[in-house]
Formats: sequence, structure tokens, C-alpha cells
Amino acid sequence: MKVEIKVDTSKLDQMAANFPAAVERAKRRALQDVGQAVASRATMAFRTAAMRPSPWAPRKPSKRDDGHPLMIRSGALRQSIGWKFKGADAVVVGTDKKYAVHHQFGTKHMPARPFMPVDTAGRLTPQMSQKISRIVEKSLSDELAGIGLQ
Repeated sequence: MKVEIKVDTSKLDQMAANFPAAVERAKRRALQDVGQAVASRATMAFRTAAMRPSPWAPRKPSKRDDGHPLMIRSGALRQSIGWKFKGADAVVVGTDKKYAVHHQFGTKHMPARPFMPVDTAGRLTPQMSQKISRIVEKSLSDELAGIGLQ
């Protein structure tokens, strides 16, 4: 005895057809959200010590001290932090201010006062890595739900 069972797979076929586009949308959205999150954290580090990858050395006493907060004289460095897409699978977060690297990593005459969420080797901090993982998971989850795959 044999029983033939016909299954309507048209909905599954439609979902499968939409899957590659959904993954690409999720990637693009994740990259955008990652760029914004890293840039935002770097910007917040200027005002909020908890956002800094490591504590900042205090300012040395100076006759020139004009009372401005540490690392914020004009605000140009903080305001210059941004992000942009780099190809289909990366973003670049940073600043065009040439002196930023000296503040981030220090010099022979100046202590490091890092604001970008990376360690001295340029690796993301554990907190930023975890946040990025959550961003990527949410982007994919949201897109898959949008095509009925969740």
C-alpha cells in the first residue's frame, strides 16, 4: 500500500527566495548600527568615564589651565568622530584629526587617554564586542521575522 501526500510548499519557496535579500538587508542594517554604536560610545567617552576603555590620567597642573574638561578644549576631536561603510561587510569608525592617535595611545610625553573602544593593540573592548554581537543577532532576527522565518 502507498499513500501519496502532496504538500503545498509555495510559502516555503517564497521564504527561501526572500532569504538572500533578507540576509543582505540584515548585514547592511547591522553594519550601520555597529558604526553608530561604536562612534556613539567613543563620543560619550569624553564626558562619561564609564564609557572609556581605561581610566584617563589626570591633567598636570598648568598655568594655562582654562577650566575646560579634560580632553575637551574646542570639542573638535569629539565632534569629528564618525563612521562610514567600507565595502559590503565592514564599517570604519574614526576621526580625521591627526592628533587623535596621540590621545588614544599616548606618546613619550603624554599619557594615553583612550576614547575609542579598543585596547592598546587595537582590539575591541569586551563590552563593545558583546554589544556588536547583540546588534548583529538582532538585525538578522528582525529581518528573518520579516520574511516569516522566526
